[in-house]
Amino acid sequence: MSTTTRTLRPGRARLAGLLMIPAALLVLSGCASAAPTEGAPGQQSESAPADESSSQGENEVISIGLKFMPETITVPVGTTVTWTNDETIGHTITSGAWGDINESTGIRGSQSADGLFDHDLAPKGQEGDTFTFTFDEPGEYPYFCEPHLAMNAMVIVEG
Repeated sequence: MSTTTRTLRPGRARLAGLLMIPAALLVLSGCASAAPTEGAPGQQSESAPADESSSQGENEVISIGLKFMPETITVPVGTTVTWTNDETIGHTITSGAWGDINESTGIRGSQSADGLFDHDLAPKGQEGDTFTFTFDEPGEYPYFCEPHLAMNAMVIVEG
């Protein structure tokens, strides 16, 4: 029985190796941020373990596929929004402005945390994979995942 070994030319091997770096960084990237802020308007609660179902509830945002779903949620004043991580990597829920979105990649070019909330969201199934925040004032509340530059979203609170 004959076996064939395929050898990449040096240029292709180098290209293949270079393409592996961004993929590895994406897989290995964990989200790190400061501890949740205290004393800011609204109320936040520490994380609680999520149940094993991945169905989305009312006033719930799920992180999946390196996106927040829904990207924009509109709620009345006094509503508590829950974020649930449905991925095996961590994320942050960081309030603040983001912008300069690249049209072709969806990656933001700027971000500026405002301190209203900033929470490390543990990977799915681990303690801390959910986070809740109560919105007591009407307005638009942009937020993002600090290290994942395509994760940008908004909570719109109506009075």
